[in-house]
This record gives sequence, C-alpha cells and structure tokens, in this order.
Amino acid sequence: MIQYKESALYPRHRQRIADNFSRAAKTYDSAATLQRVVARKAMLGLPSVVEMVRVLDLGSGTGSQTVELQQRYPGAQVVGMDMAMGMLQHAQYRLPDSAFSWCAGDIEALPFASDCFDLVFSSLAIQWCESLTSVLCEVQRILKPGGYFVFSTLASGSLLELSQAWRKVDGYSHVNHYETLDTQTQQVAASGFESGSLKQQAEVLHYPDVTVLLKELRALGVNTVTEGARQGLMTRRRLQAFRDAYETLRVPAGLPLTYQVVYGVLRKPQ
Repeated sequence: MIQYKESALYPRHRQRIADNFSRAAKTYDSAATLQRVVARKAMLGLPSVVEMVRVLDLGSGTGSQTVELQQRYPGAQVVGMDMAMGMLQHAQYRLPDSAFSWCAGDIEALPFASDCFDLVFSSLAIQWCESLTSVLCEVQRILKPGGYFVFSTLASGSLLELSQAWRKVDGYSHVNHYETLDTQTQQVAASGFESGSLKQQAEVLHYPDVTVLLKELRALGVNTVTEGARQGLMTRRRLQAFRDAYETLRVPAGLPLTYQVVYGVLRKPQ
C-alpha cells in the first residue's frame, strides 16, 4: 500500500502554472506533438526488468504515458501524479475503468512515503520546477534502493526562435530560463544517484505561421512565463511586430521552434 503525505498548498507562481495546465486539459492531447515524440524517446530508457511493484508517472498530464507504463509493467501498481487538477480529472474521465491511482501533488514536495517506488518516470514536467536538485532529492527519497528514475526535461536554448523574435519587440522575458546540460550534469553528479546516462538532443517543430504556433502553445498550457513576464494586454501593434520578427526566421519547412531536450536514466544505489 502506497502511503501518501498531506500536500501543502502550491506557492502562487506554481499555482499559476497548475491553473494554466488545468485549463488546457481538453486541448492538450490534440496539440502534444512534441510531447508524444519526447515521451516515446524517453521510454527507450525504461529498464527491461518486468518485476516492478510500484511505478510513478510524475507529471502524468492526461494519462497517455501512464497507460503505456501499465502496459509495459502489467503487474505493477501505477500511480499518475500531476499538480494540475484539471489534468487529473480529464485523465480519470478518459480512463474511467482503469486500475491506475491518481494523485495531486508538487514534484518538489512529493506526497509519498520514502522507499516506496521501483520506478519513477517523468517526461517534460520537471522543467517547470524551480530546482532540479530538489527534484532529484525528492525522487531519490521515494525510490526503493536500486530503483530507477527515467526522465526528459528541457535545457538552455529551448524556444530560441521565440525568444529571438520577442527580443526585437520589447525587453521583457517571454521564455522561461532553462539550465545548461553541463549544469544539470553537475546537479546529477552531486545528487547521490549512481552514474547513469544524460544526453541532449534537439527537437525542431515547424509551423505554417505565427498564429498556429501561438495557438498550439496555448493549447498545451505552456504559455506561462515564470519570471520577468510583461504585464498588460497584447496589442495588435506588438503582435504584428512579433509576427514580422519571427518571419525573418522562416525556413522552407516553415517557422521553426527548437527544443533542447535532455534525456536521463538514473539509478538509486542499492
């Protein structure tokens, strides 16, 4: 039986992120092209061991990867955890007869007892956390000795084209800060996990125009900027200036948007 701890309320800025994802729950899957590609690649790092007792999908969203984890480890109890209640409710609606357990919680303060999971999987969720170090500490705490942490996250250079286009319009931040692979590697090395693999790979999406690009970001709920965001309404003049700036980056395939994705496989010492 998995033991749950009482969760504290989210800080205001993290509640804002949770609310954005909750609002995007119904449109998320239709726009989640990158998320599906990255999750599929991240799952290549899952251990071949099939005798898993308990598995956690960290940042489970609408439950797509939770289903795949249950199929991969049919004998395991699989828990889907997300900080966005709207996502969890949508997952339960999609999968009403599933054997999954669903839980709301903050990745940096996991609501589980220590040493209770054999595997923690997380794809494109932990980049929303303030500190990779705190995530690693919490994940290691809830893993059993010898347990695995398989994840994907973002690194510096992600959404570069979006940042470049906005930089020509105003001096405000429109893209979140992501740490470099070197910094993340150092944090992993200091975390106490056994040496595993940590690699970076660029994933580039292309869009026919800026309208489609911004619509997809909104549909995914990823249009929240955690620090330094410009306050006030988007005017037609500023939006047109942004469109013009982004058009200078067009390539034959369309308007590019690059994500620098980090894939990691770590193991807790026995």
